[in-house]
Amino acid sequence: MRPRTLLLGLGLFGLGAVALSARSRGRPGWLRRLPSPAPRILAFELGGHVGRPEIRRMAETVLAAFDRFESVDMLVVLPEFTGLTPAAALDLEGLKAGFRSLGKVRRYAVVEPPKIAALMIETSDWFIPVQARTFPLAQRAAAEEWVARP
Repeated sequence: MRPRTLLLGLGLFGLGAVALSARSRGRPGWLRRLPSPAPRILAFELGGHVGRPEIRRMAETVLAAFDRFESVDMLVVLPEFTGLTPAAALDLEGLKAGFRSLGKVRRYAVVEPPKIAALMIETSDWFIPVQARTFPLAQRAAAEEWVARP
């Protein structure tokens, strides 16, 4: 199997897993850009049932950083995340950011991911060239420190 085909399959599987892990579709989604110690560190908080507008705003920020920096580190905090809408999971800008991240993201920390997403993130080191870790909400400070390491 060609590497691109494998990566595409893994990416689509990941999006599907996150979308299917939704616990409630009644809560509106939100996206907040969090402060970070350096411009190359992108930090976001997503919660509720995240829709296309939130994913699109996040993707635009990420793509702009990819154009500006050789590599970036990312912190994503999901304290009350309940899933993605189908439109969010299939948003073209979001997918584009996901594919470009394969060569641009050095470290990727996710705080409080859904269980199936956590499993995928923890095993992604075997398939893609990114250091990825998950953290429980109580260890958010550790996640921030890990992402900021040189």
